[in-house]
Amino acid sequence: MGRATLLMPLALLFLASVIPSKAQKNEAAAGEESRVTVTAGAPLTVECRLRPEQRAEWRRDGATPPPDLRAAPEAAAGSGLAARLQAPAARDHHAGLYTCSRERDHRVRVVVLPAESAAPVSVSPSASEAVPAAPAGPVSPAAAGASDLAELLYDVRGNLSLHCSLPNENSLAYVWTKNGTALEQVWEMTGRYVLEKGGAELRLARALEDDFGNYTCGVAGRSETQGWAVRGRPHLKVPANTNVVEGQRLKLVCKVIGKPYRPVSWWYSNSSDDEGNFTEVTAALGARAVVGSGEGGAPGAVLTVEAAARSDAGRYRCSAPDATLPATTTLRVKDMYAALWPFLGICAEVFVLCAIILVYEKRRTKPELDDSDTDNHDQKKS
Repeated sequence: MGRATLLMPLALLFLASVIPSKAQKNEAAAGEESRVTVTAGAPLTVECRLRPEQRAEWRRDGATPPPDLRAAPEAAAGSGLAARLQAPAARDHHAGLYTCSRERDHRVRVVVLPAESAAPVSVSPSASEAVPAAPAGPVSPAAAGASDLAELLYDVRGNLSLHCSLPNENSLAYVWTKNGTALEQVWEMTGRYVLEKGGAELRLARALEDDFGNYTCGVAGRSETQGWAVRGRPHLKVPANTNVVEGQRLKLVCKVIGKPYRPVSWWYSNSSDDEGNFTEVTAALGARAVVGSGEGGAPGAVLTVEAAARSDAGRYRCSAPDATLPATTTLRVKDMYAALWPFLGICAEVFVLCAIILVYEKRRTKPELDDSDTDNHDQKKS
């Protein structure tokens, strides 16, 4: 009885220490969750809140995020920090639940809608704390009324210039936006653009791939806007010559510069003439030719043939809509025994050389033995 009386307070003390800790864990696990909805093909930004002492450790559904999501530098946001992941074009594999810290204080659920769905990007924070919706993600081209935007192609590393032609008799301030965000709040544009002619002209020197998007200008206090769908002009690159051994795996990569990436198509010709007739590679090689996405998500930028045949030799060309020129490579398929013949030739040379040395040594040794026998016979006579 005395032992039971002693153990009862200890049990109560243990329960009092364990139950609150579990409740705290459940409360922390509940955390804050926001939602980002974006149309496939539109720029994507995932923003997560951190405490000042934390550093971003991104996870998606408990695993590493897709490699085409680029982490932006952490920036101050209220009493904490804001960590961002960005992609030039949202894809289906970007959907999931994102966290930026081990504690998972803030979670962001990304939903990628099909391209035909014109749903705008929205952020729905939980009731625990309201999160500003503006930086959560850029507006998709469909939601922004991309059909009303004038399409403009620019060359990567070239100059980009936009002129706002809205009437402004009172010399009011011009307001510029990119993907629905004020231009001065877009971190990757900081210090890189210049507003001239009273703010009516936007100039950007040495434009980058990620400068594509939907740009708009407006006059302060007025609802009328002028917009452009700015797209990078595709530039395609492949090696001038490609070699592969018969029977080995052939992989041709068409490097695409200029976002958003256009679909790449492959063509084949067995003629050495630059103007030879090219046919679609799937029709020329059949099911052996497999086309897949390249690095960064360029659709169709990689052509693979598991076992190259001698008949696959020829000229391969990749092209894309709006590209200045297609890129062409000449493929040479080497005989699988090509390296065997030089080896056999070297072996034959070594064999002949050894035979010559042996014959020479035998002939040189015999006269020496004959001379020594003659000298011994003369000495005995004397």
